[in-house]
Amino acid sequence: MVRNKEKYQQAIGLRKRGFTLVEIAKYCDISKSTASKWLKNKLFSESVTKQNKRRAGLENVKRLKLINKAKLNERRQRYLDAERSAKIEFKNYQSNPIFLPALTAYLASGDVKSERDIRFSHVSPELHRLIIKFCINFLGIDKEKIHLWLHLYGSMSEEKSMKKWSKITTIPYSQFYKNQFINNNAAKVLHDGVGNTIICNTYHKRKLKVWLNLAIKKW
Repeated sequence: MVRNKEKYQQAIGLRKRGFTLVEIAKYCDISKSTASKWLKNKLFSESVTKQNKRRAGLENVKRLKLINKAKLNERRQRYLDAERSAKIEFKNYQSNPIFLPALTAYLASGDVKSERDIRFSHVSPELHRLIIKFCINFLGIDKEKIHLWLHLYGSMSEEKSMKKWSKITTIPYSQFYKNQFINNNAAKVLHDGVGNTIICNTYHKRKLKVWLNLAIKKW
């Protein structure tokens, strides 16, 4: 039995207008459980619940789209800032004895197409050490974010090769990806395999690509 018929009728009217149980409870100054009890067996109330859920779903989709759009614009602005600062930094860095040689090495053996990955492949661990030092000193990349994996041939000793590459590049074993083996005659020439230094960061790759283009123009 409903004690407060006035509030009960008010709740019924609000529900028919599409109000949620929380809104009805607040408006009528009753608990949500009371509002739910009053409207529990009303067919129109079930229909309103479905409509509210559908509307909430659509609103969530719109909200997610707005959030994603904001994030996209934020990323674009950040990348533009990276490119602008790279142009200024190039003027200051170009006289450094490491900067231009590292760019030259990367142009020869690095991935210039990917928008995200800094990837350098070469048989010389000394050149990899140069690239790693360049990434740390000029791009500001944490050493812990730099990874390495080896392309090994024939019957090469994985343990021996990793030991040499780790010692020269200063990259610890914990930052090596799984190495790959290929059986062919190249083992006679490539005694320690081909090293692949990898850094996944779009922001830093944007800077690097600007520096590479400026270096080409300079030459």
